[in-house]
Amino acid sequence: MLELNEQTAAVYLRSCGQIGAQEPVQVTELGGGVSNVVLLVTLPGRGERFILKQARGQLRVKEEWLCPVERIWREAEVLRECGAVLRTTECGVRSDEELSAWPFQPGVPHVLWEDRENYCFAMTAAPPMNRTWKEMLLRGRKRLSIPIAAAAGRLLGRLHAASWQNALLASQFEDRTYFDRLRLDPYYRHAAKCNPDLAPRLAELIDSVWKSRLCLVHGDFSPKNLLVWPGHLWLIDHEVGHFGDPAFDLGFFLTHLVAKAIHARAVCMQYLDLTAIFWREYRRVLDTAASAAEIADLKSRMLLNLAGCLLARVDGKSPLEYLDDAERRVIRQLGREWLVSPPERLTDSD
Repeated sequence: MLELNEQTAAVYLRSCGQIGAQEPVQVTELGGGVSNVVLLVTLPGRGERFILKQARGQLRVKEEWLCPVERIWREAEVLRECGAVLRTTECGVRSDEELSAWPFQPGVPHVLWEDRENYCFAMTAAPPMNRTWKEMLLRGRKRLSIPIAAAAGRLLGRLHAASWQNALLASQFEDRTYFDRLRLDPYYRHAAKCNPDLAPRLAELIDSVWKSRLCLVHGDFSPKNLLVWPGHLWLIDHEVGHFGDPAFDLGFFLTHLVAKAIHARAVCMQYLDLTAIFWREYRRVLDTAASAAEIADLKSRMLLNLAGCLLARVDGKSPLEYLDDAERRVIRQLGREWLVSPPERLTDSD
């Protein structure tokens, strides 16, 4: 496998015929991820840009964290399926008029081509003015985040609702190897090693996630993987997608909002309000596919996964980088308490 980077990508693209022999090209590595090399390719002569993504076997973290590079094909497969879902039926929309009133339309990149020999694929790029929602939250863009939280809830709700109890998708995405290696093991099992008194509770949580197979799960649904620009919200990074437990997606996502609320301190409640907005819109969409009893059970398991993920984001292999020591202590204690005695709700408005 040829390892792609800013120096080798242009030669690679010319050698495989994706760009002309003399065509000018600019390649920039995008940061923020730990498991892949992500390159932005700009073709000035065409006025075009696309993303080139290649998997790495050793993830870029302090701890040893290995995963087969073949996971790149799972990402391309899940990306195509998510795109088909969002194109077929918009997220909870009942009419074209309602859709046109949304501040942010949900979507995903489009796969352009794959290279099996070099474990990479290309996909469409978001426009230059895009920002991750994580960046916006950390910069204090709370007011704009209200419609984004609603759009994120509708987006995830649609992915779950459209695949709910779908036997064909359950068979297609049955393999959960990458989810185990990139989520359950480095998050929950590693947190159990750091908190041995809670190991039985975390083992129960892992067992619950593993046994619950209800819909297509993204597995990395977070503000970092939501790209925002005027009128659009894109979901990226689909490599741990599988047919499994939607409670993990929900708990994983809400962990980021709770952690940022603790990080923000002075405006903590304004960030926590985003969790209620997200859950309200998510549930509105999921109501079309799941029963009230299923949603009630999902909510309980969501809060358990929230507790587990809070602990994992300080004591797992991929700790949140923006937290200080005091914030880590608060999040660790919150995760520990909620694992033993889960809350019934996140906020009073929930």
